Amino acid sequence: MTWSRSRRAAIERAAVERADAERAVVREAEDQRTAADRAARIRLLNKDLEVLRASAVERTRQTETKASFIVVAAGVLASAAGIDLIKPETWFIGLVPFGLTVATVVVATVALWPRELEVPSARSIVTRWVDEDKPEAELDDYLLEVKATEISLRDDQNELRSKWTKRGFSYLVLSLVAALIVATVNSVSPVWSNHDQERVEAPATPSATGAP
Repeated sequence: MTWSRSRRAAIERAAVERADAERAVVREAEDQRTAADRAARIRLLNKDLEVLRASAVERTRQTETKASFIVVAAGVLASAAGIDLIKPETWFIGLVPFGLTVATVVVATVALWPRELEVPSARSIVTRWVDEDKPEAELDDYLLEVKATEISLRDDQNELRSKWTKRGFSYLVLSLVAALIVATVNSVSPVWSNHDQERVEAPATPSATGAP
């Protein structure tokens, strides 16, 4: 009776141990599958973030190219018709396109002004993590966060650069239109001056001709 009871207890213990071992195997398999899924997600996220980062860098380059063109165009406009448009005969209205040209250069310079990205540098990341006693998963999470932050900051900067570049284009167009108007006014101002002079001298002509 005692032997039968001991044997039954041993069988139960063996069954419990076998069930625990099976659960451990299943749990290990699930952990491995979860780790594999996580690694696949990290690879996919890294790939997508690299594409987004390259796109953000390209947008920055395009915006800087446009802003540089605005500066060059404003310089050409100022050198071609800047100071020459300022004349006292036309009440110095040439200062208007000149001021707009200066404003164009200032706005475009703001768009081109270098801005710092507040993200860890490559050297600081290596220095921090090369000897760090932390699991690889934490490093993956950190690198993903750094890339996502950099892309977000670049997008914000690109938005700001784009706004200033659009303003620069607006000022450039206004300065060009103003320069054309002032040039037209300057070209007809001698005609106005001659006409006014003739009208002032006109009353003196009959008396001069009627004198004996």
